[in-house]
Amino acid sequence: MEKHLPILETERLIIRPIQMDDAAYFFAMDSQPEVHTFLNNEPVQSIEEMKKAIAHIQQQYEKYGIGRLGVIEKSSNQWIGWTGFKYIDELENGRIGFLDLGYRFRTESWEKGYATEAALACMQYYSEQLTHFEVHAITHTGNLGSRHVLEKVGFQVTEEFHFDLWNIPCYWYDLAIDQSTN
Repeated sequence: MEKHLPILETERLIIRPIQMDDAAYFFAMDSQPEVHTFLNNEPVQSIEEMKKAIAHIQQQYEKYGIGRLGVIEKSSNQWIGWTGFKYIDELENGRIGFLDLGYRFRTESWEKGYATEAALACMQYYSEQLTHFEVHAITHTGNLGSRHVLEKVGFQVTEEFHFDLWNIPCYWYDLAIDQSTN
């Protein structure tokens, strides 16, 4: 089966597959300490780390036909972050085999509504093309910005758990039951 990766467009954004040519932009974002405040507090240290991350994303494209996507701001034509789904194929919070909605943006792009705009586009794509997968999301319990985005796009907290990989407290999100009526 041929896997067709989405290119999504919103009023202000183009959301497209990440390419190895994006490594420098990806590094510029993931090397910002503030970006990792609610992750593992370990900003990326080298472009080689980013190339490995992109290779992993591209493996997701090949294996599952889905993966994180680069976000380009239309007005500046600048790469500002990523969004989209990651297929979770290892045990996470007692579950396996689901899509995780996520996003990460350069600090210069924060508080402009980009994360919500991108996540809404992804959830629209999910509702049209990916409902054969379960979808969930997680965020650090202290990350109010991320929690707000997830709730705006139809998720609700269903439990708190400890994310062992990064040793942080997280909320687990499921789609809200009345999400289809929003």
